[in-house]
Amino acid sequence: MSASREKKLRQELAASGTPDPKQVREAEERAKQHRSNMLYGGIAVLFVLVAALLLLWNSNVIQRSTTAVTIDGQKYSAAEVDYYYHATYNSLRNSQYASYMGLGEAVDLTTTNLNDMAKMFLGVEEDMTWDAYLKDAAIRNLTQITALNNAAKDAGFTFTDEMQQDVDASLSQLKENASSNGMSLSSYLKALFGKNMTMSTLKNVLKNSALASHYEQDYSDKLTYSEDELEKAYAEDKNSYDVASYEVIYFNGTAPSTTDADGKSVAPTEEESAAAKDAAKKAADEAMERYQNGDTLEKIAKDYDMATYSKQETGTYSSSVVGDWVFDESRQADDNALLESDPSYYLVVFHSRGRNDYNTVDVRHILFRVDSSSLDTKSETYDDDLAKLQADAKAKAEDALQQWKSGDATEDSFAALATELTEDPGSKSTGGLYEKVYHNQMVQSFNDWCFDESRQAGDTDIVETNYGYHVMYFVGQNAPYWQVQVENTLRSADHSEWIESLTADVEATQASGMKYVG
Repeated sequence: MSASREKKLRQELAASGTPDPKQVREAEERAKQHRSNMLYGGIAVLFVLVAALLLLWNSNVIQRSTTAVTIDGQKYSAAEVDYYYHATYNSLRNSQYASYMGLGEAVDLTTTNLNDMAKMFLGVEEDMTWDAYLKDAAIRNLTQITALNNAAKDAGFTFTDEMQQDVDASLSQLKENASSNGMSLSSYLKALFGKNMTMSTLKNVLKNSALASHYEQDYSDKLTYSEDELEKAYAEDKNSYDVASYEVIYFNGTAPSTTDADGKSVAPTEEESAAAKDAAKKAADEAMERYQNGDTLEKIAKDYDMATYSKQETGTYSSSVVGDWVFDESRQADDNALLESDPSYYLVVFHSRGRNDYNTVDVRHILFRVDSSSLDTKSETYDDDLAKLQADAKAKAEDALQQWKSGDATEDSFAALATELTEDPGSKSTGGLYEKVYHNQMVQSFNDWCFDESRQAGDTDIVETNYGYHVMYFVGQNAPYWQVQVENTLRSADHSEWIESLTADVEATQASGMKYVG
C-alpha cells in the first residue's frame, strides 16, 4: 500500500471512530517500555534495600536492640542480656576451677553440657548446656538488679556522683586493658562482652548495676545486731565459729596401683588392699604406744613412709572422722585416740578449742600500684623496667606520706588524701578504709603490719606488697573476730531473705531477642 493510500485509510478510520492502528501500536510500545522501566527500576530499588538491610544486619544494630527479656515491665535488649551472659562466663572461665568444670578454651557452649564438677560448684541439678546456664544466670542477675533498682526508686535512693565515679573507674580500667592488649575499645568490648556490645549499652548497664549495688550495700550496712543476739547465734552453732588446736598423724591404708608391661594402671588386688590396711593399723597401734610412752607425734611420723603429720593451731570444723571427734563438746585437753576411716587410720591428740576472741582492726591505706602487665617478660630490659616501675611507685608513696605529715596529719586528712590518690578502687570511696580486718584477710606483709603487737592508733608506714606500695594508717582495733563472723552470717541470711522477698513476684518473660544472646 502506498503512503498516500495508507494516510487516506487512517483518515477514514478516524472519521468513523475506529482507532488508528499505528497509534495503537505506538501506544502499546510506550506502555511496554514504561512497564519495563518500572520493573527494572523496582529491581534496582529492591537491591538497594536488600543491601541496606544486610549492612544493618551485619552491624548488629537489629540484633542488639531487639528485646530479649522483659522483667517487671522493663524491656532489656539482647546487648544488655549479653553483658551479664559474658560477665558470668568470664568470671567462671578465669576462676581457678575452670579446668575442673570443663571450661577449656575450645568449648562449644551451645553443645557442651555442664559436667558433674560444674553442677556441684554452681548448684545445678538438671543437665543443661553451658549456653543455657549462662542465659539463665543472665536473666537471674537482671531480675535481681531490676528488683533492686525498683526498690531503690521507691525508697528515694537515687544515682549519685559516687556511683558515677564507680562507672567512670570501670570504663577507665576497660580502656587501659584495651590499650594494653593492642585493641580499640570497641573491639575489646565486643571480645569481652559479645559482638552486640557498644559503649552506650555498657554505660547504661554499668549505671543500673552501680545503683543496684550501692542500694544493696546500703541496706546490708544498716543491718545491726545486739551482743545478746550475737551470743545467742553463736551458742546455737558453735562448730561454725570455734577453732581447735590439735595434732594428727594420717596412716594411709590404701594400696597403690601398679602398671603393667604396656604402662597401663592396674588396680590392687583384694589381698594387696587388705595387706595395706593391716600395715596402716599396725603402724597406728605402734604410734599410739610410742606417744603414750612420751614420743611426739611429729617425731613418730618420720619413721613411717605411709604417715603424714600435721598440726592445726586454728583448725575449723568439717564433718569427718577427725572433725567430729575434735569438735565433740566433751573433748578435754590432751585427749587422744586412734580413729579409723577405712582403709586408713588417724592418731589424733587434742589440745584446745574456743572461739576467735582476738580483735579485728580498722586500717586506711593509699595504694600506688606497680602494674607490670605492659612489660615484656622476655625482654632483656625487663628487670630494669620493672625496677623503675617499683621505684616510681615507692617514690609516690613516700611523697604522699610526707605530704600528709606536712599537713594536719590527722585521720581525716589521710582519708581525704586516700580519696584523691589511692589506686585501690575497693576503698577509694571510703578514704582508703578497711574495717574489721581479720587475720590473713589481706596479703602477708599488709596483714603482718596490721597485726603487729606493738601497733598503736595513728601509726603510719609504707608497706610493699605484690600489688605495689601502700601508705598505711592504723585506725585502731574493732570487734572480736568471732562477733564479726556471727554478724556476717546473720547479715548474709537476712540479706538473702530480703533479696528473695524483692524478687519473689518479679516476672521475667523471654522474647525473640534471646536468640541473639551468647
